[in-house]
Amino acid sequence: MDKNVCCFSEGMITLPEGFFERTLNTLMDKRGALPPVTLSRDTLGNHNNIEEYIESQLNILKKQVNDWHQAAHQPAVLGDNAAMGLIIAYDFLRPDNLHLYQKQAVFSLDMENLLIFSQSKASAFTEEDEQRFITILESFRLHA
Repeated sequence: MDKNVCCFSEGMITLPEGFFERTLNTLMDKRGALPPVTLSRDTLGNHNNIEEYIESQLNILKKQVNDWHQAAHQPAVLGDNAAMGLIIAYDFLRPDNLHLYQKQAVFSLDMENLLIFSQSKASAFTEEDEQRFITILESFRLHA
């Protein structure tokens, strides 16, 4: 796929010289009752691998919140083995005293650019929430 073209649901555009795509997509049910899943993009930057990137990002977040709890990282597969990545799950108390649960799956398709799938909720994730998240990851397909 041409990296100078940015594709999205409604169409595509040609990126100006030196620009790169950092779209944020939000997937949600029509009623807004289920926890949305967002897809964001980032780069490894100064980090050598996904693990370093994740630890750096989590350390920044931990400094801004209280009551931090984190589960062990779990391996993740994107699509039909399009990429291997990590799932991280954590919860914390925000400065406004709202408890937030988050799950993220971080993948690198080319050892520089990252795809990050995130799910957030004000209560613990149900088995249905967990399965929906995995189903979304499994459904991923690269452009032809």
